[in-house]
Amino acid sequence: MRKILAFCTAILLMFTFSGCQNAEKNYVNPPFFTVKDESTGGEVYMLGSMHVGLPNTVYPDEIYDALNRCNALACEVDVIRFGEDRAEINEAMKVFECNSAAELMGEDYDEIKRVFVEKGLYNANYERYIPAMWSITLTQKAARDSGYSSNYGTEHEFLNYAKKNNISIIELETAAEQYQINAGQSPALQLYSLKSTVEMPYETLKSQNTALYNAWRENNRLSLEIMLSPSGVPEELAEDFASYYSEMYEKRQRKMADFVIKSLKNGEKIFLMVGAAHFYASPDILDYLEDAGYSAETVEFGNAA
Repeated sequence: MRKILAFCTAILLMFTFSGCQNAEKNYVNPPFFTVKDESTGGEVYMLGSMHVGLPNTVYPDEIYDALNRCNALACEVDVIRFGEDRAEINEAMKVFECNSAAELMGEDYDEIKRVFVEKGLYNANYERYIPAMWSITLTQKAARDSGYSSNYGTEHEFLNYAKKNNISIIELETAAEQYQINAGQSPALQLYSLKSTVEMPYETLKSQNTALYNAWRENNRLSLEIMLSPSGVPEELAEDFASYYSEMYEKRQRKMADFVIKSLKNGEKIFLMVGAAHFYASPDILDYLEDAGYSAETVEFGNAA
């Protein structure tokens, strides 16, 4: 469960890292699917993204070819546009505000603060942020220290490509909606997640970034499903976690699948790019498409990851 919660909080909000430089090319074979409606001619290409990445990443040509054939790129949020809108960022961040972090953390506050000071993360401004924001900060640092940056994430690569090639961009969500999911966790679940992340050996926290990234770049479905399986939460938090899981995955994946189904029925050609987790956290997008009578095909690539 520690792994799951750390992943969930980090994956949505790692938008503004600076990254390392590396001369070697980083070939990836990410999750990529196609689904068609033979009666309408509709076709949707679905790319499972990684919100952070490494420099010099090389995606298979087939993915760019698919995007070039589409009328629009649909994504969770246009993170490039969002990152340039300071007013929208400030407004979205308000959901993380509170009167006193120390009051919410209770007897755990001193130890949590000590770790943040030790890691060079503590800032007096965090005294007015809920535990979920503290978790995000720590997992972001672990990702940075592992060499990953959102500047090299899938979103930046394909949103920039779409903008340069005048391909329309459709946002399925807002950053405020995503932030609210993390902020909407129960206080007890937030504190449990933060304590779990703080107590985890830092090298282990860093290694999880690498394990997740490698599973994604090789489209290792089994590893991804294991990482995303909802297990290990204490019994007293099971109901809280079930509510969070529903908001983070089930409801969003239903909405994403509904968008795909509508596009297919309208005979459109759409390129869908959403976090890879949405294709592996059950019930995932592919499950909902199957329920609607559509069968998605996994695309296999030739280049070595």
